[in-house]
Amino acid sequence: MDLEFDVGKSLVPKTGETISGDTIEVYDTGSSTTVILADGLGSGVIANVISSLTAKSALDMLDQGIDLDSIAEILAKSLPDVANNTDVGYSTFTIVQVLPDGTCSIIEYNNPRTVIVENDVITEIPRQTFNVSGKQIHKCHFQIQEGSWIILVSDGVINAGVGVLWNHGWGQERLESYISRVIHKFNAAEDLCRDLCDVCQTLYSEKISDDVSIAAILSRKTQV
Repeated sequence: MDLEFDVGKSLVPKTGETISGDTIEVYDTGSSTTVILADGLGSGVIANVISSLTAKSALDMLDQGIDLDSIAEILAKSLPDVANNTDVGYSTFTIVQVLPDGTCSIIEYNNPRTVIVENDVITEIPRQTFNVSGKQIHKCHFQIQEGSWIILVSDGVINAGVGVLWNHGWGQERLESYISRVIHKFNAAEDLCRDLCDVCQTLYSEKISDDVSIAAILSRKTQV
């Protein structure tokens, strides 16, 4: 059974900024759909330039037919170590690629764990880790089915409510718990992204201290 994919995204910049420091790109060739979420260090225009360059570099390599593992390795080698070089361009990234046969590949570098939902239940897929120039890249490959969700988030989502409701923010576990409770209500990826952004704004008490970015992929049976 071939699948098609509904992709949604929503970005809310840090309060006081006119543009998000994060970038989300969608690349659909017909034979694959790829979503890239890059998070530039800091916020505002400079962070946006850095994250845009990271995402567009990945798009260019995809267009050249370079495989995801190689793209992740090239990006990781080109990015500085943020711990040692905070004054130069640094970006984290998540890349998700889905194929009509249900094959899904996820590459993660220093972004929150991608959320996977099957049959309205959060599914944990083990990641493999490989080291590139001292940077840890996480990846996994698995099969999805009709009605599966893949949800990418920036750390601004995980940090929502930090120091207000919780010491360390909303966190991965609370985010996944919320998604598992509400996911059955949604049949459009864009609607889920907007809902999660609305929740984050509430948790931040409307004073967002980090860019909030969410992308979602919903798999559907191909319509004949």
